[in-house]
Amino acid sequence: MRKSVKSIVVFLLSFLFFINVNIAASAESKSDAGLKAARQVSWPLSTNIEVLYPVHLRRDVFFDGRLTGENIEYLKSIPHTEALSALNVLRGNSDGNLMLDKFTERVEGAVMLVRLLGAEEYAGSAGLYHPFSDVPDWANPYIGYLYQTGLTNGIGNNKFGSRDYTDEKSYLAFLLRALGYSDKNGRDFTWDTVGSTALKAGLLVPGEEVLISNLLKRERLSQLSWRAMFLNHRVHNKPLLICLYEQGMIKHENLAALFANNRNRLIDQWFDNLSKLEKAFVGHDEKIELTISQKQKNSNYHEYLEYVLERVQLSTGVFLHEYSIELWQYGSNYTLILYPRYANTASGDAKLRQLVDEIISGIISPGMTDYEKVKAVHDYLVTRLEYDTRENQEVAPSSFSALGALETGIAVCKAYSELMALILNRAGVPCRIVVGSANRTEHAWNMVCIDGELYHVDTTWDDPVSNYKRNTIRYDYFNLSDADIGRDHYWNRNNYPACTSTEQNYFVKNNLIYKNTEDFRAAITELVENRKTDLTIRYLGDNYNEIDIHRIINEVNSVSGYVISRYVYSVNEAMGVIYLEAIEYNE
Repeated sequence: MRKSVKSIVVFLLSFLFFINVNIAASAESKSDAGLKAARQVSWPLSTNIEVLYPVHLRRDVFFDGRLTGENIEYLKSIPHTEALSALNVLRGNSDGNLMLDKFTERVEGAVMLVRLLGAEEYAGSAGLYHPFSDVPDWANPYIGYLYQTGLTNGIGNNKFGSRDYTDEKSYLAFLLRALGYSDKNGRDFTWDTVGSTALKAGLLVPGEEVLISNLLKRERLSQLSWRAMFLNHRVHNKPLLICLYEQGMIKHENLAALFANNRNRLIDQWFDNLSKLEKAFVGHDEKIELTISQKQKNSNYHEYLEYVLERVQLSTGVFLHEYSIELWQYGSNYTLILYPRYANTASGDAKLRQLVDEIISGIISPGMTDYEKVKAVHDYLVTRLEYDTRENQEVAPSSFSALGALETGIAVCKAYSELMALILNRAGVPCRIVVGSANRTEHAWNMVCIDGELYHVDTTWDDPVSNYKRNTIRYDYFNLSDADIGRDHYWNRNNYPACTSTEQNYFVKNNLIYKNTEDFRAAITELVENRKTDLTIRYLGDNYNEIDIHRIINEVNSVSGYVISRYVYSVNEAMGVIYLEAIEYNE
């Protein structure tokens, strides 16, 4: 589907207070028929493509080693005993029994805390001193570490109370100190305020504070320990888990294993078919059989298959035009048979890859930033392609495919977005296709990642249909947030991560945002003084309708001696973008 543009041509007659306004062009929006067959594709898959998927659809939620907010939420969802056992913090006996119903001795709680803080290796080699006489030899390193770091003071009389059962209050005091709270001279808490401080810090939920005198079982010990990892450190103001990870106390491989070990999501069962599907797509197989479980069959398997096929196309670069499926049951097992219809022949895919490489060599230079790469591909497609304005039933099949668009120079939104994804991923910039709607018809555009932030890019709508014959590159839909593009685009936001940044937006990055008529008047004045022939701005004033473009330009022109004889302007009211083009001067 294509954005239409209304251009206004204005002729200014010198020395006369007369404006002749003519409607130069008005083209209707066209829909991209057959968009339901669109598939998000790219070749090859960018290494950071996972950032463009919400957590529940990521193949590897810890793909780049960063503990993002989404990763933290994923970790919080893991049962505490499972998580701490996988991290080798909570350990069982020789039979693998975690003994969760066993009461915890103080020395056990101390060892658990040292492991939780990622300090076991250091404590074991540092030979740290402690003054307690009742600590078993094997536990000396742990207690020494806690004593030297101010996390324990013992129970008095040079005793640690190693074999005493610990109550919840004592362990909460341990955790508060680990979170940066100090009980030295009663600065942050005292023994009498452990419960209220723990409640305020988030270690306890309302109602639990009345139970802190109870003896602590290993199951509760695990629960409190894992809960503490997601609470902000009082000094560093970030979750304890992130503090420990950034300090190297918790190793990347340990967290990576924790993510890898938790493959209980339904999507993970579907991901198990990826390698088989990729091999089949590369070979252009006409029939592909997948074994699926009862759980997969009882889910919305059509939807999950879509997610997997998107991945396959991203990793192989083999586009689908459409496909059909059959589901067969054999006892308690199910076989899903996929009949793909590929967009290109095998030789066509090879040609497409060659063309993409040629494009990249022509427009991408070494040292380019990701922003520059996205802009280069955006500009290339806008200038290289022409939108197919024929009625739906008359649109050529080639206009729907990336290869066909490059061969003919004519495309609809499906081809624009496929090429954007194909080229950018090949150039190392993560890019997906967003399938949604605009102007009440199906539409496709892109989502990209630049410097770790996500943005929408609609190349189709930046190449609008107009009878005004000038190959203008527009940036109305270049690097938009959800809030901005959501003014006239719609998509299932559950299937895509949020785009909240505006830093790499074209108008923000180039200081082209204006918020009042005075700013706009100053921009027109500067344009006339320097005899510029075009101007693009985004107006974000409180009341867009108050800006009178004709009046302001005419007033500035009057003061300047009526030097402007002609100009063309167009307005995108949804985005607040004003384009002045083809300005001609009398001089």
